[in-house]
Amino acid sequence: MSSQLVEALIPIVSILAVFGMPVAIVFVAKFFKLKEKEIALEGEAQRWAEKQSAQLEARVQRLESVLMSLDQDLRTRLSRPLLQQPARPELMEGPPALPLADEATGAAQALADDATRAAQTGKTRF
Repeated sequence: MSSQLVEALIPIVSILAVFGMPVAIVFVAKFFKLKEKEIALEGEAQRWAEKQSAQLEARVQRLESVLMSLDQDLRTRLSRPLLQQPARPELMEGPPALPLADEATGAAQALADDATRAAQTGKTRF
């Protein structure tokens, strides 16, 4: 580099350093404040997640204890002999009788007759 070029660059570099240094300092300060806030929020989110996890774990423990007590109650009921259980004859009945095939055929025939009459007269039931 020639001495003339160096002499021309000195004022440019000094102006950039004088005006650029405060901008760089402000940028660095803001950047680290932002990083500090991010770390604080991350810690807060982690504490919240741990709290939620603890609450969920407690809820699961309560549900398990309720299920175990119900299961124990069910086991004691099932272990009783059949003679001690209350009689419920309605449980021994079968399902209601289904309509006969002839009745179903008759109902289908009646519907077909209604449709034929409606087509001949031009009127429908609806």
